[in-house]
Amino acid sequence: MSSLAYEGSRPDAARPRMPLVVLWFYLVTCVAAALFGLVQPTLAIDPVIIQLNQFGPAVGVLAVLLAWRRWRPPLATGFGLSRQVLIRLVVVVVLAGVIFAVFVGITGLAGVSRHGIRPGQLPYPFWLILAAQLIGACGEEFGWRCFLQPYVRARCGVVSSGALVGLLWGAWHVQVFSRGLVFAAGFLAMAVALSIMLAVLQEQSRHGVLIIAGGFHMLVNIGMLLLTGDSNGDAVQLSLTAACVLTACGVLLAAARRGIALTGVGGGDRA
Repeated sequence: MSSLAYEGSRPDAARPRMPLVVLWFYLVTCVAAALFGLVQPTLAIDPVIIQLNQFGPAVGVLAVLLAWRRWRPPLATGFGLSRQVLIRLVVVVVLAGVIFAVFVGITGLAGVSRHGIRPGQLPYPFWLILAAQLIGACGEEFGWRCFLQPYVRARCGVVSSGALVGLLWGAWHVQVFSRGLVFAAGFLAMAVALSIMLAVLQEQSRHGVLIIAGGFHMLVNIGMLLLTGDSNGDAVQLSLTAACVLTACGVLLAAARRGIALTGVGGGDRA
């Protein structure tokens, strides 16, 4: 799997060092997310609908653009819906469906009780939650997948760049560390696996990245909400979910390496 030339058009002397850019982006993202978290109760916005801290990564991208105005950072912001993008959208839906279908099967066979929520039991119309969750997920993925992933990918491989972004993304969810080591480890493993999957699905393309990543993110959030409740379940449920995601990640990587067209990676839309 080859990479697009994600680097900006400025000479090397105008490009900042990668650790500095990543650190600046990450610090601003964390601070912005914390501030959004403080503001949300004041605005009386129910986090079941949307969590404002999801827009922290978008603020991080803006901070990078302002800090290095003479450098054009790589941004995968194209919105074209090519055949490859549509295939990847289908793959995203199928992957999410398989992940949670297997999760339901495993928990059922293992006798693990789930405290899920039916759409009709939610305090708001389901369509509103879907729309708001998609907006929030896209706000988050604009930073992680539209900026940081292509930036790191220009210097690392698909798996290594996806894993690095996934670790940063997972650790950014600091609230998971308050729920114990097993829960946090399961969440980080799931975040890394999801990030690698998204790295594969956006390979060779700058178009459709936001809707693919945001859509997959939204489907995962909704699936966990409906199947495990708004607290994402206990450590056992999350560990089982992580195992399902890791398995799906392995299958997707194997398919991509074999050049199977269903991944949509075989023929990149380089426009």
